[in-house]
Amino acid sequence: MKNKLFNLLLEEMGTCQKCINLRNKSGRDCSLVNIYNNLTFSKNIPSIWTDWFNRLNSEIMIIGQDWGPYLDMKTLHQLYMQNPTKSNWKNLIEQEKSNTKKQLDYYIKESSNNSYSLADIFITNAIMCARTGSKYRGDNIDLKKSTDNCSEYLKKQVEVVKPKVILTLGYYPLYSLSKSYNFIINKTLKETIANYPEIKINDFTIIPLYHPVAQIKKTEQLKQYKRIWKYV
Repeated sequence: MKNKLFNLLLEEMGTCQKCINLRNKSGRDCSLVNIYNNLTFSKNIPSIWTDWFNRLNSEIMIIGQDWGPYLDMKTLHQLYMQNPTKSNWKNLIEQEKSNTKKQLDYYIKESSNNSYSLADIFITNAIMCARTGSKYRGDNIDLKKSTDNCSEYLKKQVEVVKPKVILTLGYYPLYSLSKSYNFIINKTLKETIANYPEIKINDFTIIPLYHPVAQIKKTEQLKQYKRIWKYV
C-alpha cells in the first residue's frame, strides 16, 4: 500500500513547475531540475537519499536540505542502469563516500549502541528538486523559496511513511515542518535545539539536529541523537 501511495506522490511531484525557472530577489538564476517528471529516472538513482521504496516502513525519517547537483544524480542513474540489479544498487550505495553519510552513520550507530544504521532509515530532503550546475553550495539555489514550494510534498512523504521519529538536519527541514504542522521554532537552529530539543506532533516526535558536518562538538550532537531511541 505504501509503495502505491509513494508512487502516486512521485507522479504528483513530477507535475510541479514552481522552481523550474526560479530567480531570487536579486535576479540570480536559482532554477532547479524536477527529477520526477521521468519516473524511470527518479526511481533508479542508487543513493541513501533516494533509496525510498526499500525504506518506506522505517520508524525513523531523516530530512536533509537538498539533493545537490542533478549531474551527480544523473551519473548514479547511468551507473545503475548499466547493471540494474539489486546487488549493483546496494554496491553503489555502499560506494557513496560523502562526509555527510559517514558522520550520519557514526551518530546513528554510536547513539544506538550499533543497534541501528543508516540502512534502517528513510532519508529525504526538504527541497525535492535537484540543483543545476555542479556545486553543492553557493548561491545557485533560493533555499527559503524552494523549501516553501516543496513543503506540501514533504508533509505528504511524512504521511506515507508514518515514522515515529523525524530527524531534521539543519534549519530548513525544521522550518518546512514548522510551517506544515504549525509549531514554533526560534530564529536560529542553536536556539531551537536549546529550547525545543524534542517537538511532539501527532503520532511522531521531531528531533532537530545540526548538520552532521557542522563545526559542533560530537558530544553535543550525540545528546540529540540519543533522544531517538526512547521512541523507537
